[in-house]
Amino acid sequence: MCVPPNVQEHTVPAQATSPSGPATSTSRTAAPSGRERLLRAALKLSAQRRSIANIGLRELAREAGLHHTAIYRHFKSVDDVATTLVHTLSSQLRADLRRTRRAAVEDGQDMIRASTQRYFDYVLQHPQGVIFCAREVHGALPTLRQALQAMLDDFAMDSADDLAELTPELELPDRETVLVLTRLIAEHTLYAAMDYLEHPGQRAQIVNRATLFSEWLIAGASRPAAAPTPRSKPAG
Repeated sequence: MCVPPNVQEHTVPAQATSPSGPATSTSRTAAPSGRERLLRAALKLSAQRRSIANIGLRELAREAGLHHTAIYRHFKSVDDVATTLVHTLSSQLRADLRRTRRAAVEDGQDMIRASTQRYFDYVLQHPQGVIFCAREVHGALPTLRQALQAMLDDFAMDSADDLAELTPELELPDRETVLVLTRLIAEHTLYAAMDYLEHPGQRAQIVNRATLFSEWLIAGASRPAAAPTPRSKPAG
């Protein structure tokens, strides 16, 4: 689960926003900062090159329209750019999913289905972020792999916390088990997002499968296994 809030598109929007959140509305359109331009450039180039590890700092600065020395005001290395992307890109989606879960429960809706649909809606709005994360989660940069694994852990913890708080009717297993399940869900939805982008005609089915996957994992772990049927003894 990995989608950047404001840095994913290489086209500058009409009203720029910072990577950490929406900018305050002003009477004049704010130009993107050098930092934001570099993050956008990194996503664009990594999508073209298949890995951010293949991008040099000079090339990144050139794509962002900055002098090559300007990049050092914001980042020390490509690793620094990559991990900054991870730390900034998940914040909006994490908050958005938690709001969606709470709103669904308040409205008497299925929390898992509502948050899964919201996730895929967001994926469609921010495709480059999904491509970046899905490629780099097992990519060449160790620091980036670690950052992405930690991000998946964060999504798993959010889900576990919300399940415990918002679904008291479920008899959930211990927290360690719930975290294993929600981590599996986080990984599954990341890769399902790639299918969602690549197969427009199958999007409804992909959302439904991801929802069922999550619901079955949670429901299966929340109910005690049925006692095995006693085997009849042979006659005689």
